[in-house]
Amino acid sequence: MNPYLRYALIVFAVVITLLAGLMIYIAAIFDPNAYKPQISQLVKEKKQRNLRLDGDIKLAFFPSLGAEVRNLSLSEYNSDKEFATAENIFVSLALMPLLKKQLAINEIAISGLKANLIRFKDGRTNIDDLIARSEEPEQFKIDIDRVRVEKTLLALHDEASGEQYMLRDLNLRADGSNARSHSKGNSLQHKVELAFRASQASQPGTDLVTRLGFELVSDFEEQFYTLDGLNLEVNGAVAGINNLVVRSKGDLSIKPAADEFVANKITLGITGTSGTNNLDIKFDAPRLSLAREMVAGDKITLTAKITRPEGNASGILFLSGVAGTVTDFESKALTVELESKEGELAVRATLASPLTGNLDTRQLKLPDLTAVINANGPEIPGNGISGNLLGSAAIDGVSQNVQANLTGKLMESNVRAKLGATGFVQPAFNFEVEIDQLDVDRFLPKQKQKKHAEKAENGKTLEESLGLSALKDLKVRGTIRIGLLKGANVTSSNVKLDINP
Repeated sequence: MNPYLRYALIVFAVVITLLAGLMIYIAAIFDPNAYKPQISQLVKEKKQRNLRLDGDIKLAFFPSLGAEVRNLSLSEYNSDKEFATAENIFVSLALMPLLKKQLAINEIAISGLKANLIRFKDGRTNIDDLIARSEEPEQFKIDIDRVRVEKTLLALHDEASGEQYMLRDLNLRADGSNARSHSKGNSLQHKVELAFRASQASQPGTDLVTRLGFELVSDFEEQFYTLDGLNLEVNGAVAGINNLVVRSKGDLSIKPAADEFVANKITLGITGTSGTNNLDIKFDAPRLSLAREMVAGDKITLTAKITRPEGNASGILFLSGVAGTVTDFESKALTVELESKEGELAVRATLASPLTGNLDTRQLKLPDLTAVINANGPEIPGNGISGNLLGSAAIDGVSQNVQANLTGKLMESNVRAKLGATGFVQPAFNFEVEIDQLDVDRFLPKQKQKKHAEKAENGKTLEESLGLSALKDLKVRGTIRIGLLKGANVTSSNVKLDINP
């Protein structure tokens, strides 16, 4: 053996032995638990929060430098109230990168974390001080290889809405070891898997098991992040819907500094049951982008189908490319096709209009709305019922209000209507309808016209004759004015019907 090589190996072995002995000596004489008060005081000075270290602190020197802390808790900002607790936190890092001012964290493992997150009425949160960017220049570049979070419980409280949410059994795995060789420049790649169970205090029936996975590429210097191969699956129940299954896929890219957000190949599928009804919804968006104030998107398709024992209902929405700004975007064509079948009765409707909107005020407008309605079936006399309406509609997402103005013909009747709804969850409807003439018998099959006449003779109300009594279980208020009303061998003029809840 070359004598120089032999001497080099001997020197290397001696150095390694000395370092190992030094680490063993330090581990034997150094007690990190003696520094608990100093650690707590440092957190108090830097973050104005109280840190309690009730468990032991353990150090590890092989195969990498690490520290493990058990049973710790952290208070709220400038308060003794408890913010979070953790059963165990372990952090390990590589030594050599420290010489290059690089903080290479091999692993962060957190187990048994419990935290209370609050969003105050003014929009602030109780973690703003923890996530705020430090004004001091960064001394180290940080690289995190693996993250493990297990058995986590997060309580979320929104003071503005009064809602409370619970995320139980939260588990997070982020592993960059398999993708690091593919990193480009200063970017890092991690495979991320997240799972949790969600519930809502105001909705006892809400119970959702969520699983999310994606490949995360992070470039902290350029502030560029991508989520490739995003795969979301949600199973459970929400108020009124059981056997809920939500699946979504796509790719996302985010540039916070440039206010840029891009979504590609987004698909969404929702299935569930409500009583005896089955629900099936599909959404497809090839590309959506938001760059500073500019909004753009390719054709969007939304389909929905409700299957009931007595019949089916379905709808398809097509939205052509969207372009414009956040406060003023438009789509040249919005088309909605609706179809309902119950037995041999079929009702079809088509709505079409250009679309304009404002994301800041959450407003949508349909300025040139056309509607075509057709109904056919063995119980509908003649060639069925048809109508054509023109008008406009507007949706205000902030006040949860919908307004529409329509005019046109329904069979031989000229119709003018103002329609409205307030509230999206439990809507309250209002309307004003004017009809120049209406032949009720025209809408009834011959075998029912006789029964209709008998009801009139027996003193049935006009609302019952027109079938408006079905509205009594809904929040509906409005007025119907009819210039000339025919039905059940009776002719009336200047008829006014008031519908009140």
